[in-house]
Amino acid sequence: MSKALRPIEDSRRTLAAQVAERIRHAILNRDLMPGSRINQPQLAEDLNVSLVPVREALKTLEAEGLVTITPRRGAFITEISLDDLDELYFARQLIEGEGIRIALPKLDDDDFAFLRQTIDAMKVATDAGDIHSFMQRNREYHMRIYQAMNNRHLVQVIDAMWERSELYRFRYMFVTRNAETIHQEHEAILVALMNRDTELAVKLARDHIWHTRVGLYEQISQDMSISSPATVGISDRKSAD
Repeated sequence: MSKALRPIEDSRRTLAAQVAERIRHAILNRDLMPGSRINQPQLAEDLNVSLVPVREALKTLEAEGLVTITPRRGAFITEISLDDLDELYFARQLIEGEGIRIALPKLDDDDFAFLRQTIDAMKVATDAGDIHSFMQRNREYHMRIYQAMNNRHLVQVIDAMWERSELYRFRYMFVTRNAETIHQEHEAILVALMNRDTELAVKLARDHIWHTRVGLYEQISQDMSISSPATVGISDRKSAD
């Protein structure tokens, strides 16, 4: 049994939330592989819970895009898909770019200090090769910005897209992106935010997402032994007009 799927003992959160977190962690760490069928009775036994919280957790993960539930067939770990990658990262460019625009006027010195500390923590994590710490700090960096929007619905949408993106990033991030490049992009975004340069901050944030998408697409294409089509992102679309 995977360590991620050891019996649940913490009672501070609902069982369904705890089960969802365990399954999510197992998926992102590739203990549960894309395309594999989820044996719900076995999962319930491994986690020492009934089937009810397992089913509730799977519905949550389906909404996040990590699990696919098919009538009469059961639940499966969502397959990695280049089409999904394209659609997901294009949606992120659109929504997160506007998120920057909304959040920037509301960011204060405490936010900037947090972003600076988080960038430094990411640098330490990358130097140590600690992907889990890096991914956690990376998410904290970006979500701190979006939380400043003070719009829980938009934050929930962005958070859900990030959950879905983790399926790709955990597997390929350190293969496809140079750590120093990521660090420089985070620095540039922070400087633009501190200078209150809205248009530059939006552009840098969208480019940051696009660069990650390009690296992920190339690596996954190699794994699938297919060629990358001539697709474009927001920056490319603008320059092509």
